Amino acid sequence: MRFLKESPEKPELLAPAGTKEAFFAAINAGADAIYLSPKILNARAYGKNFTISEIADLVETAHYRGKKVFIALNSLMKESEISECINLLSALEAIGPDALIVQDMGVAYLAKRYFPRLRLHASTLMTIHNSLGVKVAEKLGFSRVVLARELTLREIALISRKSRIELEIFIHGAMCFTISGLCLFSSYFGGKSSTRGRCVQPCRRQYLLENKKGAFFSMNDLCALELIPQIKRIGIASLKIEGRLKPPHYIETVVRAYRRVLDSPEDDIEDAICTSQEELKYALGRPESKGFFLSPNPKDIISPTRAANTGLLLGKVINSDKSSIIISSKMALKAGDRLRFVIKKKDCQYAFKVKDVKELDQGLKIRGIFSQKKPESLKDALVFLSDIGIRDKKEKGENRIRVFKGQERLKASFLKAKKIINNIDEIQYGISSQKPLKARDVEIFIATKEIEREIFLNNRQHKIIVDLTKKNLKLSLGLKGVKNLDKRLIWALPPVIFEDEIDDFRSLIKGAVRAGLFEFQISNISHLSLFPEKAKLYSSYQINCLNSLSLLAYKKLGIKGVHFSIETDLKNLKEALSHSSVKPLLTVYGFIPIFTSRVSHKGFNPKRPIKSLRGETFYWRREGSIGRLYPSVPLSFLTHFERLIEAGAKRWIIDFRFSPKKRKKNLKVPESPKSLSRIFRGRTFNLLSTLE
Repeated sequence: MRFLKESPEKPELLAPAGTKEAFFAAINAGADAIYLSPKILNARAYGKNFTISEIADLVETAHYRGKKVFIALNSLMKESEISECINLLSALEAIGPDALIVQDMGVAYLAKRYFPRLRLHASTLMTIHNSLGVKVAEKLGFSRVVLARELTLREIALISRKSRIELEIFIHGAMCFTISGLCLFSSYFGGKSSTRGRCVQPCRRQYLLENKKGAFFSMNDLCALELIPQIKRIGIASLKIEGRLKPPHYIETVVRAYRRVLDSPEDDIEDAICTSQEELKYALGRPESKGFFLSPNPKDIISPTRAANTGLLLGKVINSDKSSIIISSKMALKAGDRLRFVIKKKDCQYAFKVKDVKELDQGLKIRGIFSQKKPESLKDALVFLSDIGIRDKKEKGENRIRVFKGQERLKASFLKAKKIINNIDEIQYGISSQKPLKARDVEIFIATKEIEREIFLNNRQHKIIVDLTKKNLKLSLGLKGVKNLDKRLIWALPPVIFEDEIDDFRSLIKGAVRAGLFEFQISNISHLSLFPEKAKLYSSYQINCLNSLSLLAYKKLGIKGVHFSIETDLKNLKEALSHSSVKPLLTVYGFIPIFTSRVSHKGFNPKRPIKSLRGETFYWRREGSIGRLYPSVPLSFLTHFERLIEAGAKRWIIDFRFSPKKRKKNLKVPESPKSLSRIFRGRTFNLLSTLE
């Protein structure tokens, strides 16, 4: 690769820890830095995580041993969590971790304004995937960017050459089907948001495609072990292992394998890789892939017919009764080992902890405890070894926790937080003093995929959002006679613009500006680097904004129309808008992509629906380098338009871009919210429930 650096520095090896045992496993195996999470505001909410007191002691312990600690504060923040966040940030400033990993711009805003000693890293959930995004992050005060996991080594190398701040990439662990930060599946069908760490992993389930059952969205695990020699020369500051929910055995095995390769002299690197590859077989992960590192269209990234489970396949269940299970395996299992039984026909699995093992001629007879109710029959179920129990229960002396020495600083931090919370109105954008909204105050924006003269002529009171493409730019030149076109047409940019595509979009933007069209909708923070000062910017829902502080932060970046998160529930929307004079955009109708992916699956076809085993139907559409999965039922908040108006949401987007059916060209969208509610119906998403 001609983009590699000649004199590379050895990158940091960054490991996860969800428990104290995993923390020490990482340190003892050779990690340079550990990332872990507090009990709140992290993207692994279902993990054990750590209290403030535990974090303080672990930071003290790590620093004593010459290691760094990063705190993953990478969840989107609801309005009701702002006070908790202030308390947490104040305590962390007193504790002194080496950095915070942040997704929410409201969290970043608080940290920069009140806790300036905290170093900030931009989470991969911010979907930073090009050099423009890195530059914006640098301007915002981030000292490191965790790049999206969907990039090739060539793209990463190009970004590295153009970047001044540190870059971090994932090199091992679980991957998501959707591009980092753009998944709505778990939230859309149950209110458990992946951007808030509550993902229930619908991508791991089985689906039907032309009557064939398979885990079509379940990604194999990333393993970049063989690529470490190349990665070392790109100029990446940190190599990250995924796995805050993984057990200590996994963490120790993976860290030790990568440590060996990173430290190996060039003459011995091949032997080190071979040794580490053998070792990784016992990390008990999923089937491995090199991800997107070698190609934007990898062939080995999904194995639909294989069981989408972590662990080492042991065999099948031969027989079972009330007290024991016989499995077709000769592996030396011991008490404390954890198994997973998978019944593929029912797409379900059961966790099991081994209590005792007896060898039989046909396999092993095991007894133990299920973590949930035992199924009626396990016959022919696949059996995976998912974790190895502790063989030596004696704790090593080197694993002693050192007690945090800054208790006085920690006490003072609570007082500081209290003062900030008592003056909360000062840090927000001011309580809205506007009069209550009425139906006539509503502003309508129509989003459409292509320029259509009829839409502009039939909807003279509405702004029109259109995808910025070469074809549409040419068609816009023919819109003669359309009154106030420069104030009504908004060009929309896609959420993902890879490095090689940047110049094309620069050219399109210049063409729009030359035509006197200065209004644009951005869907990634990287877009902020593309526009002249006189451009008027709106944001889309892909730039996640769930609280009043994020509204303020994006407003300060020059976005005139900030879009509020479509994942929000009504209570959060109302609370956020009551604390802000920023009146956001809100998409109230449309077929919303629940997956946005770089994966190009040969079985996907827009004419063939994909169905879940629960009866849900989805459609796949690919455009250029990106594919999207849409539910068959659109989102619609319009049947509850009165509640939106009462909450203070008056700028509505009705999005026709991704409808599976062709619509009429002479479309006329009524101005009356009541009329809209009768025409455009669909799912209310989380609006009437609670976003978790």
